[in-house]
Amino acid sequence: MKTTIGFTTVVVAGALFACLGPVTPAAAYPPDPDNAALLYYQAFLLVPQAEDRTLTDLVANVASGAVAPNDQVKEYIKNCRLAIDCALTATKLQHCNWGMQYSKGFSAPLPYLAQVRSLSRLILADARILGAQGDHRQGLERCLATYRLAGHVGDEVLISFLVGVAVSAQASKCVTDILGQMPADVGTLAWLKSQLAAMPAASLTANKSMALEQEVALETLRPERIGDLPGILGDSAAMSAEEIRKVVNEAVLERARDHYLKYTAAALAILSSQTPYVESCAKLQELGDQIEQAATKDPAVGLVKMIAAGMKKVYVLQVRQKADFSALQAGLDVYIAKAGAGRLPQTLPQTSARDPYTGGEFKYETTAKGFVLRCGAKDSDKNEIREYPFVTPE
Repeated sequence: MKTTIGFTTVVVAGALFACLGPVTPAAAYPPDPDNAALLYYQAFLLVPQAEDRTLTDLVANVASGAVAPNDQVKEYIKNCRLAIDCALTATKLQHCNWGMQYSKGFSAPLPYLAQVRSLSRLILADARILGAQGDHRQGLERCLATYRLAGHVGDEVLISFLVGVAVSAQASKCVTDILGQMPADVGTLAWLKSQLAAMPAASLTANKSMALEQEVALETLRPERIGDLPGILGDSAAMSAEEIRKVVNEAVLERARDHYLKYTAAALAILSSQTPYVESCAKLQELGDQIEQAATKDPAVGLVKMIAAGMKKVYVLQVRQKADFSALQAGLDVYIAKAGAGRLPQTLPQTSARDPYTGGEFKYETTAKGFVLRCGAKDSDKNEIREYPFVTPE
C-alpha cells in the first residue's frame, strides 16, 4: 500500500518544527565523516562514465598539459563537478584510512589506487581549465588539493608510495604551467610558497613503505606459507608453482629470511644516509648485482630476488621526485624575486631549495622565455640531466 504525503501534511509538519524553535545542525543530523577515504570512495562512484576510451585519454592528456582543453573535455569536467567537489572536501581532512587488510600481505588488493590516479587527472584537468580561463588562484588550489590527495594515498606500502610520487609529479607540472600563465602577483606567489612547504610531496620517502615491505616479506617466508608462495609471487615468480614447491622447504625459507634481512638492512641504510646520489646508486646497483648472481646458485636467494623490491629503482624515483618538487620551490623563489624587482635575478636566491642530486644549488640560467633550472648530476635511470624550464609572462 502506498502512502502519499500531501502538501497539507508537509505544511503542518513545517509549522510543528517552527513551534519547536530553531534546530541546530548538530541536533538535526550526524556530523560529516572525518575519514577522507569515505569521501574519496563516494567521489569514485560519482564520476560519470566517459563515452569512450578516447575521452578518458583526452582528459589524461589535458591533465598532463600535453594538449589544451577543448569543449568536449570542458563539458565532461563540468559533468564531473559533484565528484570533484566531493574529492576536494576529502583533501581538507587530516585522517584517511582506506580500510585495506594489510595483514594479508602482498596478496592484499589495493583497488583504490587506480581510481586515485583517475580522480587526480580530473582535478588537474579542472585546474588547467581554470588556469586557461584566467582563474589562476583557483587552478593552483586544485593543484594543492592534488598534492594532498597524493599524501592521502599514503606510503605504508611501496605501490602506494609510487602512486603518490606519480600524482605529485603531475601536480608539480601543473603548478609550473599555471605560473607561466599568470601575471606577477607577490601576494599569490608568497601564499603559494607557504602552501607548498606544507605539502606531503615535500617529505615523501620510501623508507616507511620499505620497512613495512620487510615485515610482510618476512611473514611470507615462513614454513606455514609455502603453499601460498606461488599465488603471492604471481608474475614475478621465476619458477613455476610446481618448481617452487619442489625446492622450497623450511631450511630454504630460513636462509631466505636471513638473506632478505641482510639485503634490506643494507639497502635501507643507503636510502637513509646522506651519501651523494651517484655513490648511493653505485652501492645499490652492487647490492642488486650480488643478489642476481647468488640467486643462480641458491634457491633461497632466488626467493629473495623474487620478493624483494628493486631498491636502486626505488631510490632513483625517490630522488627524482624530490628534485622535481625542490626545483618547483626554487623556481617559485625566482618568480617572487622577479615580482619584487621587476626583472629576473642574476642568481638563485640563497635560501632556495637545493638540488638533491648534488646537495648544492640548482644550476640557473635565464632564457628567452624565462629561465631554466638544471640538476648537477645525471638521473641514473634515464641517463640524463633533469632540467626544468619556467616561463615568465611579461
